[in-house]
Amino acid sequence: MSEWTVMPAFEEQVRQSFAVPEIRPEFINRLERDLLERAKKGKPRGQMLFGLRPAAAIAMVVLTLVILTTLIVGPQQVYAGFKKLLGYIPGIGLVDQESTIRVLTEPVSQVRDGITVAVNQAFLLETETRLEYGVSGVSLSAYPGNEAVTGCFELPYLRLPDGTQLDIDAPVPADIYQVTFVLPCIFNTLPDTTPTGWELPLTFVDAPDNLIILPVQAVLPSPGTAGRDEPLSGVETQTADVEANASVSVDSVIETQDGYILLGSVRSLVPEGSWLQIIGPMVIHDAQGNTVRYGFPEDIQPPMDIDTGRGGYSWAVQIDGAGLAFPLKFSFNAMVISEVEIEEPARLVFDTGLAPQPGQVWDLNQDIDIGGFTIRLLSVTAMEDSFSFSIDPGPDLVDVNVAIDGFQALAGGGGGAWGGAFTRSMVYADLPAGSLTLVFDRPTKAEPVENLQTEWQPEEVREFQTAISEGVCWDSGSYPSIPELPDGLDGLVVVAQVNPQMQLVESAVDGSGSRVLAVGSVHGAVSLDGSALAYADERGIGILDLETGAEETIAGMSGISQHWSPDGSRIAVVRAGEAYGIFVVGRDGTNPLQLSNLGYESIAGWSPDGTALYYTIPGSSENGFDLREVDVETGGTDTLFVLKNSSLKAPYPAVSPDGFWIAYRGRDNSSLYIMGMDGSPARLVLDAPALAVSGIAWERAGHLLGVSLITADNQEGEVILLAPDSCETYRLPGVRGALRGLWIR
Repeated sequence: MSEWTVMPAFEEQVRQSFAVPEIRPEFINRLERDLLERAKKGKPRGQMLFGLRPAAAIAMVVLTLVILTTLIVGPQQVYAGFKKLLGYIPGIGLVDQESTIRVLTEPVSQVRDGITVAVNQAFLLETETRLEYGVSGVSLSAYPGNEAVTGCFELPYLRLPDGTQLDIDAPVPADIYQVTFVLPCIFNTLPDTTPTGWELPLTFVDAPDNLIILPVQAVLPSPGTAGRDEPLSGVETQTADVEANASVSVDSVIETQDGYILLGSVRSLVPEGSWLQIIGPMVIHDAQGNTVRYGFPEDIQPPMDIDTGRGGYSWAVQIDGAGLAFPLKFSFNAMVISEVEIEEPARLVFDTGLAPQPGQVWDLNQDIDIGGFTIRLLSVTAMEDSFSFSIDPGPDLVDVNVAIDGFQALAGGGGGAWGGAFTRSMVYADLPAGSLTLVFDRPTKAEPVENLQTEWQPEEVREFQTAISEGVCWDSGSYPSIPELPDGLDGLVVVAQVNPQMQLVESAVDGSGSRVLAVGSVHGAVSLDGSALAYADERGIGILDLETGAEETIAGMSGISQHWSPDGSRIAVVRAGEAYGIFVVGRDGTNPLQLSNLGYESIAGWSPDGTALYYTIPGSSENGFDLREVDVETGGTDTLFVLKNSSLKAPYPAVSPDGFWIAYRGRDNSSLYIMGMDGSPARLVLDAPALAVSGIAWERAGHLLGVSLITADNQEGEVILLAPDSCETYRLPGVRGALRGLWIR
């Protein structure tokens, strides 16, 4: 089963506030083919929900033909033929059921200078090649430090035995079963920073006769429904306005072993000059009103047969079939956005002075009339190379464009919620100064948010068996019954908060005695004896004595993922900047030692004797993060094993102080696994009980595990204390935030 949602906007905001490193070289490299092909062919290469991967091109063509045929001969005649035309193979995606398929005999990898290139899977079809490869272990220092410099852009390719070179997506002749995958260089790396000329031999065999191809079944509209230029059948909307401008439908279904994959679309019927804006994720409820969890199948890219220019898009989701009450209801919140025609832009003269300084703020609070509407320029903030404009659009508008007359911006951006103040940022080669004329144009208004819905149920309802995972302590159904912590447990907990400001806060485990430890930081770690906090400080590593309140700073060692050695004499930290990687330094700032050079490692903990440090990095496949061990004296490094089913975003790894276990966040970002440090199979302990796991910390004996979870009721996070062996669990009352440290007396 693929990655499960929900990953709401607020968790993304929390992640950004916590500065969890997410821009990974491995991920960038996996995008190499798409980015290079986009530049080479001059047409967009898509991504989930908003485009089309090369691997799904044939499926799009087939589905487009089906749609056109449907318009000509009618849905009833096409329906039966469609069911026979397309099939789905897990790991491959949508294929012609009559296509011959050759499969890679086994994954192939190669390691050079600590960097791994791996071809994890590949399939040869009659019309194309589908190949997935990954790169792991590239230092951030190998990539350009600014946008003005670019690295390697040479395309990977397939080389046939006779020397012929094929595009990586091109079909391989039917009589050839051995090819070489050639990666001239690692995408966007600078010269002489990584090995070049990677060659991996690939061997294929015919797909076995028992290869299961699941049929893709078209969902037939009910008789008497409207055509494609009108709302589709099954749409239930709350207002006629939305119904006239958009519709949502389930278009096809794949029945899997444990549930369904559903392909659908949101069709925008808005007039020219307007577009449909979907607000938030799709929500699915069953007939009993229960929220249905869903994931996105990684091997299916839904075909784009709709007008995306006006807000329409296609989607594909995967759901478990056990326990569902049909019909299912699919709903989106949507609004119609349109640009307001104005006779001329509005202008405002603003004087920065001769030398605006980074961080300087001008609180203006000045009303501006534009096209009969009133907006307010709240403030202007100067950065090193940009200005940020804070704008209140008023009750009628949602957006407006801003520029500086006579100055061409290099880039722009901004953010903010619909219906409230927002920011617009403009980047310049040289920051404008003096008397500037601000130009406001392209005001945008939005209709009220409405709900767009459709229903679906299978032609024949099938009974699916509920998969019971051995060892699970809590899931979404049982989680609300976790009791609060009873009296008698003495200890402290440190959490990171972003409201009302970024800060590290300490309290007793019962929520009492709360106090702010560090302002402006959300990265920190408590020493094993509970006496000190190490935290990220703009000057370096801040150290706070939790008993006396005395503070000191290890200057020049700023970074994240701080971890104390077992005896409290040293601190490990991940740095990215002038120096990349894991550094270990004495508590007094002496004997700094660099142990790795990547810049995006996540420290998992120390060995009990303090001789080794554990950390994770993204692996070269999508199986999960790799766990590595590094000797803190010699720097010798070994890869131990893969954290299977770990989050591809940030697993928050935590090795128990006794060195027996590692806990980490699951692939769905809302589950928790525990795995033996001997590489024994992982155990699912928390089965997506809430929306997301935001922090993990062991207490010093290694018997209790603290976990912070983002819930619908607590968006900053609530903390539970769990004994993995017995599943005895308690909720810490009055504690909110992402867990950073736990100490039990």
